[in-house]
Amino acid sequence: MKKLKSITKLVLLISITGLFLAACSSDDAPAPPQPSRIISKISIYKTTNTTAHFTDMQFDYDNSNRLTRIYSNLPLTTVNYAYTNTSKVSYSYATESTPLIEASASLKNGRCTMCTFSNMEDDATYSYYENGCLKSNSNNGVQMDYTWSNNNLRDITTTPRGTYNSQYTTSTVPNDYSFDLNTLAQLIDDRTNYTIVMNTYGQMAGILGNRSANIVQDTYYQYDYSFYQDGRLKDLSLKGPEETYTFKITYTDTE
Repeated sequence: MKKLKSITKLVLLISITGLFLAACSSDDAPAPPQPSRIISKISIYKTTNTTAHFTDMQFDYDNSNRLTRIYSNLPLTTVNYAYTNTSKVSYSYATESTPLIEASASLKNGRCTMCTFSNMEDDATYSYYENGCLKSNSNNGVQMDYTWSNNNLRDITTTPRGTYNSQYTTSTVPNDYSFDLNTLAQLIDDRTNYTIVMNTYGQMAGILGNRSANIVQDTYYQYDYSFYQDGRLKDLSLKGPEETYTFKITYTDTE
């Protein structure tokens, strides 16, 4: 009888020890890797009466996940970035039909306060709200004022003429990827000098203050989204009055 009790105690001790070791093993197990938010490629399609491939954009980064190069094949476009120090960023871009444009941005607290463009006589200047969001942009003779709501851009008002006025609604889609996805609508905008006045490539590099927390929807377009099973954005479509652009997103772990 005493022998049976001893065996029972031994079995219980082994069981408890096993449970303890299993718990420790579970606690020490590494967390599964999170899906990458680093975008490596965007394929753009344009739909009018039929859908056609418009262009591919490829993105390179440094070890700090800062953009170093953007390459687009149609039209042939290359953007190169250089990060000299914490107070200076320079970038250059050209297409097959336009000359090289060089930009040099002076930074304060990581935000551009002045930018010199090689094709403009006057420097572009920028001011910010206390929360780090862009407040104004004086560029190429145009004054642009930005209004925000709950950390999302609500509208842009320009003087004179209102050429670049825009209004936005806020989506529920987080804007937490390797660059500001709100720049995609700027890349297809056909208003004269739009990407220069907006400093789109500077915004993609993250030097124009805090980005909108969510994707904001330009009221000129109707927006549609699709997602991967893990919740990351897969496709973004912008439907205008006459044409629709669809951006198909590839990440570094979905190539």
